[in-house]
Amino acid sequence: MFGERVRHHGFWIVSLVLIASQLAFSTDRPRAVMAYYEGSSSDDSLHSFYRYLTQLPTDSFAINGKGVVSGPPPSAALAFARKNGMQTFATVSNWSNSNFSSSVAHAILTHPVASTAAVQNMLSLVAGNGYSGINLDFEAVPAKDRAAFSAFVGALYAAMHGAGYLTVISVPAELKDDPKDSWAGAFDFATLGGEADVLQLMTYDENGPWGPPGPVAGLDWVKACARYAVSVVPSSKISLGMPAYGYDWNLTKGGGNMIYWRQIPSLIARVGATPQWDAKYSSPYFTYTTPQGASHIVWYENTESVPLKSRLAVTYNLAGVSVYALGFDDISYWEAVSAGLGASPPQQENASFEP
Repeated sequence: MFGERVRHHGFWIVSLVLIASQLAFSTDRPRAVMAYYEGSSSDDSLHSFYRYLTQLPTDSFAINGKGVVSGPPPSAALAFARKNGMQTFATVSNWSNSNFSSSVAHAILTHPVASTAAVQNMLSLVAGNGYSGINLDFEAVPAKDRAAFSAFVGALYAAMHGAGYLTVISVPAELKDDPKDSWAGAFDFATLGGEADVLQLMTYDENGPWGPPGPVAGLDWVKACARYAVSVVPSSKISLGMPAYGYDWNLTKGGGNMIYWRQIPSLIARVGATPQWDAKYSSPYFTYTTPQGASHIVWYENTESVPLKSRLAVTYNLAGVSVYALGFDDISYWEAVSAGLGASPPQQENASFEP
């Protein structure tokens, strides 16, 4: 037992030294600002707020169990992004019907023919449409496929890097490494950090209508996730996820819905709610009752909570931030993001990921 404690303490000492050394790096460089393009619903925001952006992943493509990628590239949005100096990423996910498919991920990761086809098809997708690189967004990956997922990412990175393209891997937010965790167990941060250019850390959906009410991205939770990530991955390889939405829980009937940043003020006015501030989570919320008598609570983001989170990209010397999603926002959202990053809106310098 004593030996185990010594190794445990030694691990944390090394981790703290790593964090301290990363925080000692220069923090005056511009941060990359990534925002997810979700189709035509994102067009107005892209054209209105492009000066705040440096990367545009287009959430346009799905993949099946045989490694075949489907989905039309958003040609006009890509042309606009390139014209305005943005890096672009083809986001490929294991989305199927109405959810992320564990079976699709498992088939690709464990069948060599499908795995090889997936890598080649993603490379062709990137090259054929002028993207800067790939953004792999595999979610609900079975924990038992942890080693296979790391190997697949390594093969994808080698193919992309060899052709001069970048590799961004979306990963669930974690407080620690737990290989048995049903949602995040397949994601070995330490290994993935060496097999990708950037880990896009999904520090949102801390809570949602699938569970009890709570902040979408409480500052305490986001900080803890960022601290863990930089303890095992170089900080310059981490993009911090930022939500541009909240959730509205129906406490009477159960469940709830996503509500966009730009929709919040009108909802507050319509129901006559009084916004509250939770100091523990540094997050706003409000309650209301419908004319039918249903009780609701809404946890969301505002111009006070967003800068506190985007500032963490500077505090931990991260690559930047990644926003979900364009079309959920308005100008006040981007002003809040920029305030936390210490940037003068619109951004005067273009930040980018280097291959």
